Amino acid sequence: MANIRFEELGESPRERYTADGIFARRRLLVAWEYRHAMVIELLAQGYPLGMPAGYPGSPGVVAMEVQVEPFPAAPDAQGPLDDVTRQINSFTGKYALLTVDYQLLVAAPQRPDLPSTPEGTVLSYRMDFGGEYMVLGGQTMYWESDPTLPVPPEAVPTLRVPVVEHHITWHRVAAPPWQAIRRCVGAVNAEPFLGAAAETLLLDGATAQRQLLGLDQSRQPQLGWRLGYLFRERTIAVGQNVYGWNHRYRCLPQDSPGWDKLVDGAGNKLYRTADFSGLFQMETLP
Repeated sequence: MANIRFEELGESPRERYTADGIFARRRLLVAWEYRHAMVIELLAQGYPLGMPAGYPGSPGVVAMEVQVEPFPAAPDAQGPLDDVTRQINSFTGKYALLTVDYQLLVAAPQRPDLPSTPEGTVLSYRMDFGGEYMVLGGQTMYWESDPTLPVPPEAVPTLRVPVVEHHITWHRVAAPPWQAIRRCVGAVNAEPFLGAAAETLLLDGATAQRQLLGLDQSRQPQLGWRLGYLFRERTIAVGQNVYGWNHRYRCLPQDSPGWDKLVDGAGNKLYRTADFSGLFQMETLP
């Protein structure tokens, strides 16, 4: 940024602080012919790309959007043009007004058990709560006040199991791990992950959106991806034991009911297990 001289308008900057984060807007004047160089400096350049330019004095607040327009605005057209793919108004010798929007994009994990990611990428996280109902069966149930009383079918208990939804978004991904996503969607964690015990965390879905990361020195757009992962945690704690997605309540035999895993004739469980760490590593093409 030190190589490009600029001025900041008197009405700039404007800052906004909300429960969702920190936002700021700056209005900068640069020579028209240097406008693209300033955009490159603001949004990061080259490949692999670094982080966008930070907002002065606010760690984690970075440039996310830049709007460019002539300054002052020209009231009249510059003349007839006849090639829309090659010709454009030119303001050489005048100014470009850059409106730069910043927002908080925390580079450090918001919780210590989030996975690590390659340099230049960032994770954001949020958590929601849901639940599901599970019929336990009444063969082994009895009334605490009088075990001899019958338990009618309409009294068969239904247990509400809390489900914690972990939403992780991985920003500025140059080479998404497509193969790892295919392996892990619909699987549960083979090892503890996000602080959840093995087989209690299900990767229930993933989203991928293209993301402009910046411009290179030739003004070519550098594109990456924004990946979103939805993990659902189902943890059933009974005493010192923890049961997850592969467990169901076993009513029989009546003298030793409890939580158990269902398997098919080949020994396969309801949900396969997978190593989730590959979801946060760049894919290396053969």
